[in-house]
Amino acid sequence: MKYILEFTPKAKNEFINAYRWYEDQKSGLGDTFRKEVYKFIRLILENPEHYPIKEKQLREIVLNKFPFLIVFQIHKRTQKIYIASIFHTKRNPKFK
Repeated sequence: MKYILEFTPKAKNEFINAYRWYEDQKSGLGDTFRKEVYKFIRLILENPEHYPIKEKQLREIVLNKFPFLIVFQIHKRTQKIYIASIFHTKRNPKFK
């Protein structure tokens, strides 16, 4: 089944802010982060149900090169995958 991908406004802001932060640390590091996120989004799109449900129908995939995970939800009826958060693993999950 093919899914349409959508970012929530929160996830989009987290992604942009993380990209900018990494780019400020070292030129090109933001692009490396972006490529890593896109790589894992492709994995989600290829087999979204592979990743277990953690809480409230949300699933997670952990990035390899950066301390982030992608939190997403599958809506089969609308054939959409919503990226709910691109979450830094050092943040307190109570403040997602």
